[in-house]
Amino acid sequence: MRAGLVLVGPLIPILKNYFNLSNSALSILAGLPILCFAATSLVMSKVAKLGSSNRIIKLALTALTIAMIGRATTGLIGLYFFALCMGLAIAVMNYELPAWVKEHAPNDSGYLTGVYVTIMGLAAAVSVAISVPLAEINSLSWRMSMLPWIAISTLATLYWWLKKDNSKQNDSFEVPVFWRSKAFKNPIAWALVLFFGLESMTFYATATWFPTILTTKGFTLSSAAIALSLSGIIGSAVGVIFPHYFEKSGSQRAMLIGTSLFTALSFFMVTLQTGWVLFIWLSLSNIGISIAFPLALMMAGLKSNSPEATRNLSTMMQAFGYSISATGPYFMAKLHEISDSWDIAMYGVVVICLLQAGASYIVGKPSKIDY
Repeated sequence: MRAGLVLVGPLIPILKNYFNLSNSALSILAGLPILCFAATSLVMSKVAKLGSSNRIIKLALTALTIAMIGRATTGLIGLYFFALCMGLAIAVMNYELPAWVKEHAPNDSGYLTGVYVTIMGLAAAVSVAISVPLAEINSLSWRMSMLPWIAISTLATLYWWLKKDNSKQNDSFEVPVFWRSKAFKNPIAWALVLFFGLESMTFYATATWFPTILTTKGFTLSSAAIALSLSGIIGSAVGVIFPHYFEKSGSQRAMLIGTSLFTALSFFMVTLQTGWVLFIWLSLSNIGISIAFPLALMMAGLKSNSPEATRNLSTMMQAFGYSISATGPYFMAKLHEISDSWDIAMYGVVVICLLQAGASYIVGKPSKIDY
């Protein structure tokens, strides 16, 4: 789900030269799938009627595989169009996974959320590390970087088609669209939207532009990709343990605020230094992001009482949250364009993390969101 998106970051200089694109055009390419995460919310109530979470995930994986093949085998128009299709497919899985966890492992949601988010993070880290070396192997260039993930997506799709689905769809329960639910008027739900949106905004903004930023701080494009990959692996490895303890913790508000401030400090330190010492701060920022993302997903389950309610709250959270996060790559590109400084662009990311800390204070209230 994440690997096919973030591998575009290290490839930006290559795509820029290959298609003669501006930074703004490239930021739109990076932001298109994320915007789909939000737009898909308009049809999720219809998607939910396709069957169980298992069946919906299976169909979404099939669409994702087709889109990844299309993106790698077509030209500039296809690059944008199939990025859009990828976003739609991934969006459906984004919405369904919290409901799948609620249905299949209600007593271990923290553990299972941590596991699948960590695997996503590790896959993303590997894709970032190998994208540039693969692009330099032969004349396939950036297309070569996408082939491993097409193969993995194809295998995953085959597995889900062969997997026996014993789930039962509760057709008698009609899930109201989120804008008709009580959550739509609940300030805690909106704070969760803001927390998730700002957290995702920092991830997609920095995932897109960090490879370029590091080339201005003493890294080659290949070494920047490796540094980001290794720091991503470290972040994922540390982040996997937190959802379980967060679920059992009596100080959820403190953990949410602390994670936001910790990430802000890490991003700020990136602006002060150059060279391989930056690897420390990249790792720490990835730890912060790797903790915040699964915590946001978990909150959709912790604040609701059923898989249907979780799906609805998750849809609301991601619909508006991803609308916010889709602006991240363009936001950083615009700050750089205005100031001609990547450090100033990074200060913008630090401010986002501080706003995230403010949202954390409300999200951390020990109360349920009534449907």
